[in-house]
Formats: sequence, C-alpha cells, structure tokens
Amino acid sequence: MIIEMEVIQLKKLFGILCCSSVLLLASCSNDEKTSESKTSEPDVSIETIKINEENELTIVPLYTQYQQYLNASLETTDAEENKQNFKKYVLDYIGEVGEEEKIDTSILKTDFSLKPTPHKQQLLKQLDTLINQHDEIKEIIASTYADSNQILPKEKGTVFIAPYNPEFFYDSEPLKGVAGAAYKDAFILFLDTDFDKGVLAYTTAHEYHHLIVQNHPGFRLKTILDSVIIEGKADTFADQIVKDVTPPWNVEIDEATMEHIASRVNDYETTYTDFAVGNYQKDMPRWSNYILGRDVLHDYLTAHPELSIPEWTFKEDHELLEKYKYRDVMELEN
Repeated sequence: MIIEMEVIQLKKLFGILCCSSVLLLASCSNDEKTSESKTSEPDVSIETIKINEENELTIVPLYTQYQQYLNASLETTDAEENKQNFKKYVLDYIGEVGEEEKIDTSILKTDFSLKPTPHKQQLLKQLDTLINQHDEIKEIIASTYADSNQILPKEKGTVFIAPYNPEFFYDSEPLKGVAGAAYKDAFILFLDTDFDKGVLAYTTAHEYHHLIVQNHPGFRLKTILDSVIIEGKADTFADQIVKDVTPPWNVEIDEATMEHIASRVNDYETTYTDFAVGNYQKDMPRWSNYILGRDVLHDYLTAHPELSIPEWTFKEDHELLEKYKYRDVMELEN
C-alpha cells in the first residue's frame, strides 16, 4: 500500500459549475411522466492524487456534466437537440480535460456508452446515488491505482467516471454494475448505482494494466490474438493486485471448449464480436478472448513462476504461446 497519498484539489479554468434551476419536466414516453422538479448540480470536481514524488493520478467525475446535459434536455423530445446537448456538456468537456491534461481523448469520446439517452429520469436518479457514493468510489479507484502504480509505474494517468448508460441496463447485472475501457493515457469507468466494490477495484487494476501496455513502443491491437493476450495479461495483473475477487468474465470452461475457442483465433471466420460478446451458433461463449487469455497466461506462468510482473507484461505473444497446450490448433501468423 502507498504510505502517503496527498489529494490536491485542482482549480480548472473550465471547472465545475454549481447552480440550481427549476425545470418543467415534459415527456411523451410512458416511463417519463410530466412533473415539476428542482435539480441541483453536485459539488464534485477534478482531483489530482499524488501517488509519490514522480507519479500522479487525475480523477475526473462527470456527474456535473451529465446533470448539465439533463437540465438542458429534460424539456425536449427532439433527438438531435438531445444529442447536441450531450456533445456540448459531456463530450466537449472531456475534450477540454484532455487539452488541460495533454492527453488525446478523441477515441475515448467515441465509446459506445458515451451517448445521450431517452431514459432521462432514470439517469437523474442514478446520478443522485452516485454523487452520494463518490467519496467511496474515489477511494477505491485511488487506492487500487496506487497499488498498481507501485508495481508498474506510470508518471501520469487520468480516470473518468461516468454513470452507467441506462440503454445498456441488461448488461449491468452480469457485469456487476461496472464497465471500463482504456485509451492509452486515460480510462473511463461506467458505474451503476449497485456496483460491486470488489469488481470496481479489479476493473481499475485491469484497465491500469492496459494503460501500461498501450504506452509500450511495441504495442499493437490488430488481431483477435492481440486482444486475447492483452486481456489475459490485464486479468493476470488484476488477480495479483486485488485479492479474493473474481470478475464476472472469469468463468469455468471445460478443456474441449477451451480448445475450440483456441482453434477460432485468427481463423478469419470468427470475429472480435464473436469472441467478446459470444456466438452460440459458432459455439463461442461470451468473453472468449478473456477466457482464453487467462488460460494462456496461467499456462505460461505455471511453467515460469520466477518471472516478475514487469517481465511477463512485456513478453511477446510468440514467447507466451511457444509451449501453450492448444497452440497447434491456433491460426497463427508466421
């Protein structure tokens, strides 16, 4: 654990606005009844956490930006206006943070979860709960990030926190209320109100490892095999940082299914979506890239227990697969 962690409030030029406004809520949808509501924007702001003398983490909660978007959109039923409000208050703000922190957020802003929703009242309720939970959320992220940083140092990192998009409510329970995505110098966490604390810590460590790998000169993510190895490494790292937590995607698979998954790597008939989401017509379970990646790393590290985390983190794919038990059924590039 980090012995000393100093939290410094940053006063951003484009900082958080706190205000109240009375809105007449109107909607034609069945799940949004017309009512009068008073909403106030939360007093949360960007914070930079000093990990040690050299490394730091910037945490960017997006609660205020989402609430500003909703305050501007609750009275409209126009989809294009809703979209433009989301861009103005959420996406453009992410871009401003990127400029301030000197990181490229252009790809992050295209994340499929970062979009407006017709379920505005539901999102408002989520925000209220997440705001009340923010101190605990921040502590889990900061503590896990610091533990990860001790093993694989990174000078500067940025973590965005957003509410789980109600459009994808069907996936919240399987993922235990936590989703994440990494983009080189930053990652974003999407949280539902009933998020699992252990899975939040695990996902933070997992995404942190992605940041480390993506900043390595030899990084590439062009094939399904690349995805398999990257996810396997991230999970193996998270297993060692966050103890006694099993992520939702870590499921038991019999040997025949594992061999079948391996045989589908780079066969040009099985897509990344088949591996990540699953395709039962092809007998591909969901999270196949995670499942196979964990197995590859487990097999390799069982044979090489002396390797440190930094040593195996930057091992090339061919080294990890050299004696893998299902290597012969994989479609590997020469």
